[in-house]
Formats: sequence, structure tokens, C-alpha cells
Amino acid sequence: MRVRKRRLAAGGAGVAAAGVLAWLVRTRSALVRAVLIRVAMVLEDVVRLGQIAVLRLFRRSAAPLLIPFVGHGSPQRVELGARAVLGRPEARARTLPVPDEGVLAPVRAAEQAPARRSRRSRRSVLRTSLARFLTVEVAGAAVTVRTPGAAVTARSDRDGYVDAVVADPGLPPGWHDVELTIGDGPTVHTPVLVVSPDVRLGLVSDVDDTILETGLTRGLAFLRITLLTEVGDRAPLPGAAALYRALVCRSGEAGLPVFYLSTSPWNLHEVLQEFIALRGFPFGPLLLTDWGPGRGNLFRIGAREHKLGLIRRILAEHPEMELLLVGDTGQLDPEIYATAAREHPGRIRAIYVRRTGVLNAGRMAEVDALAAETTAGGVPMLAVDDSVEIAEHAASLGLLDVAQVEEVRRETHPNGVVRIPWPVDVVRSRHRGTRPPGDWSARH
Repeated sequence: MRVRKRRLAAGGAGVAAAGVLAWLVRTRSALVRAVLIRVAMVLEDVVRLGQIAVLRLFRRSAAPLLIPFVGHGSPQRVELGARAVLGRPEARARTLPVPDEGVLAPVRAAEQAPARRSRRSRRSVLRTSLARFLTVEVAGAAVTVRTPGAAVTARSDRDGYVDAVVADPGLPPGWHDVELTIGDGPTVHTPVLVVSPDVRLGLVSDVDDTILETGLTRGLAFLRITLLTEVGDRAPLPGAAALYRALVCRSGEAGLPVFYLSTSPWNLHEVLQEFIALRGFPFGPLLLTDWGPGRGNLFRIGAREHKLGLIRRILAEHPEMELLLVGDTGQLDPEIYATAAREHPGRIRAIYVRRTGVLNAGRMAEVDALAAETTAGGVPMLAVDDSVEIAEHAASLGLLDVAQVEEVRRETHPNGVVRIPWPVDVVRSRHRGTRPPGDWSARH
């Protein structure tokens, strides 16, 4: 009996020692991470001081300017963002006017891509692209936001970002231009979407490899596309614009609000905003991320934390609105959207994820299993290869008219030719059998 007690005591001590060791490892890991983030922030500050010195040396403008972001909210409160920077005088006129006319998701006519650019023009594109990232942020700048119902002053953080919340803004549902002024400097205008409490459905869409190919999950491809490709040369994924117009822009109705989520940096806000307008996508707020050390992260916030957090905020701000979620399999969209469906029963209407060309057989099996599980739980979730599959399934749910499916089909497969936006790196027939591409019902 005594031997057994000694063994139990020794076992308990072992468990306690293991627990203490695990705690020390976690604490040390958190400490190392905090130190690395702090060192990176100091280095970033040193680089910023060097940039300011260069601007003054070459007598460039040192007056702070605002780069505004599209705002959104409800009649009770709206959120607006901007960034205070130096050395970007072209940012003064980079606001995009948005028509109101009661349309929640206004659309501009899509434009054709221009002819292939010259080598010299590519150098110009590179300089312009780099200028978006080589900004000098202004910390502590006072920015005043004015709406018909209130005026709020907020200060930029160490990375120049301004996050302002205006309670009781005095703005009815629809789109509005709101003024932002930095100190005694110039005033800029930014569009703000106010969603009516009566709206019952909204669209939340990923951007990267969902409406256009960005190569975000493929490092070199992302750099090439981001730095060397003019926005007018970037084509949308086949049929994506027609699909979104069909989903949110209904004849005789105000349409549905659309929110674009992305882990791309805020430096690309202007580019993505312009792309949406050029290619005939419904207009909506762009919700991006900050790349760089700070806010508990060494490089940037993770996709799960960023996107799931935004979905939760949208659902909380609009308690009567359900969401239609669209993404891709390149990151963690299937897992993020499935989590949102579990956390908010009755609030997610349907989930669609595009299969990307870098998808391997194991990942395909995971996504299909997750889609089947989520569908069995009451939220239709589909993994698809093109926009037509989404349109067909959405029409079966009454989310768009059957006649609109043909419009999506024509844009997706012009002249009956199937366009593949990227090389497919996996032989899908081994996993999916011989089902025809449009046979969504056979999967779930």
C-alpha cells in the first residue's frame, strides 16, 4: 500500500513538473515573440526616420496627407478609416465617387483591358507600385471626421492608421460622401455605406484568388502581379463580376450590400478599389490588413483571426442580416466560413469556395468533407470550379433568377470556351471521379 502511495505521489509530481515545464516553454516563447516584435518595431522606426531625412534632403513635400478608405456602418454608427502619410501628393485626388440613387451595391460598366504595355511603361508601373509600400507614416496626427450629425476627431497610430467611429452620424441608408481633414491640412472625401436595418441579406467575399488572381499564397507570383501589373491589365476570374451582379443587384430593388475581405495590405486599397470599379463588380467596403510589426504580430494578423473577426463584427452591427459567404481554398476560407456557420446558427445563408489551381488531393478531400459536414448542419456549402456552379446552386436556393444563370455562363465561358485562370496542379479525376463540372448535386 505504501509503495502504491509513493508511486502515485511520484506520478503526481511528474505531472506537476511537466505542467511547469510546459508553462515555462509557453512563457519563453511568448517572451521571445514579444522581444522580436519590439526589435522589429524599433527597426521600422529607424527606417522611417531615414525616409523623412531623404524627403527633406530632396525637398519633397513633408506635409501629411490622408489616404481615405471606404467606410461602412448603420444609421446608428459608422466606421471610417484612413492613413496619414508623407511624400504621396498624388493621394490628394485618389477618392472614387460613388453614385447613390438608393443602390446599395452600385456597378460601373466594365472596361476592356488595354494593350500590352512597353518595357519602359513597366518600369513606371514598378515605381508607382513601390511608392504605395514605401510610405512614410505619420503617427499622432489629428484627423477630424464630419457627418451631418456629428464631428469626431481621432489620432493616427504609430503606423499612420486612423480608425474613427461616429455615433448617430445623421446619415440615412445608402451611400454618402464624408469629409476627413488632417489638422489644418486639406480635406478629402470618402464613400461610406450605411446599411438599412431592413436589409435581410448581405454578401461577404474574399478578394485574393476569389474575384481576381493575386497569387497571395504563392510569394513570387504575388510580387510579380502586385508590382509589375497595371490595375487595368488585371482580369477578373471568369464570370465573377457577372455572378456578383446577379447576386446583389436585383431589378427594381436596392440590392444587397457587399463587403470585400482580404489579407492583402492596406497599401493596395486604391488598386483593389479601382479594379472593382473597372471590372464591373458591385461596389462595397474593402476590409484589408496592416503588414508589419505591431498589434501582437511580427508580420501581419492571421487570415483566421482577421476574416472571422470581421464576419463577427458585420453580424453584430447588422443583427437582422444574414450573410452569403464566398471565398477560395487557397487559404483557410472553408474553415473560417464553416466556423462562422457554427457560431452563428441561422445567420449564414450559404457558403461557396472556389477550388484554386494549387489544390492537392489531400486538401480537396478535407474541403469536400468540411462542405458535407457544414451542409448537413443546415448551411449549404459548396466547393466549386467556376462561377456557373455557384450561380446554378444559388438559383436553386432562390438567391438569383434562373435567367441570370445564363448571363453568368456567357461571361464565364465566352463562345463556349472554358477559360482556366491558373494552371491546375492536381489530377482531380482521381479524387472526383467523372462527374461533369456543373453537377454540384452529386457532391453534397
